[in-house]
Amino acid sequence: MDSTIDFKNNDDLAFFGKVNASISHELKNILAIISEAAGLLQDLTEMAAKGQKIELEMLNTCSQDIIEEIQRGFTTIKQMNTFSHSVDVPLKSVNLIEVLDLMIKLAGFLSFAGKVRFDPPQDEAAMVLTCPFRLQNLVYQTLVFAFKSVGADGEIQVALDREPNGSVRIAFSGLGTKGGLPFPTEETENIAKSFGAEIRLADDSRAIDIMVPQFDESSG
Repeated sequence: MDSTIDFKNNDDLAFFGKVNASISHELKNILAIISEAAGLLQDLTEMAAKGQKIELEMLNTCSQDIIEEIQRGFTTIKQMNTFSHSVDVPLKSVNLIEVLDLMIKLAGFLSFAGKVRFDPPQDEAAMVLTCPFRLQNLVYQTLVFAFKSVGADGEIQVALDREPNGSVRIAFSGLGTKGGLPFPTEETENIAKSFGAEIRLADDSRAIDIMVPQFDESSG
């Protein structure tokens, strides 16, 4: 297993840049909404200063919009920090529920993203020792393909199952046939091989399984 994160690798660098670009775009949208609400508050303040009657409901709506967007901004920044620190340690025990939840949210910033139904398991089947950054890359690329296959109005399902050999299966189902893009590509195959994962595509291309091995530290 080659778990070294090398940003001279174009695939690693492209993924890191793509995700951070989508995050910055989301933050820009948040700031735009806050700016619009703040502008309206300024207008209402000027109206009140001139003695004009203003509706308290309008003030409340503006302030609530600002509060909600600030909270969304904090959440987005927290997600960005979590993603950025995934390159810190090339091999780490991670909770796949948390990894999937993060990637689903980050991929959801894409303009063509559809809906995702994720029903995580209630046991400890989610813990696995692996390369977190490469795993995130593979999950993200799979979500991109899945979104394009169903369209922005579609919905895909994601599930986790522990295999008898200790590996974990991440199942993507409900995929569509839109887009006509090949999967897995050579890029995604290389990402999977870099940390010992395997991509299994159903014969009808409507489901994808990612088999994530439980890496053995003693094997080096």
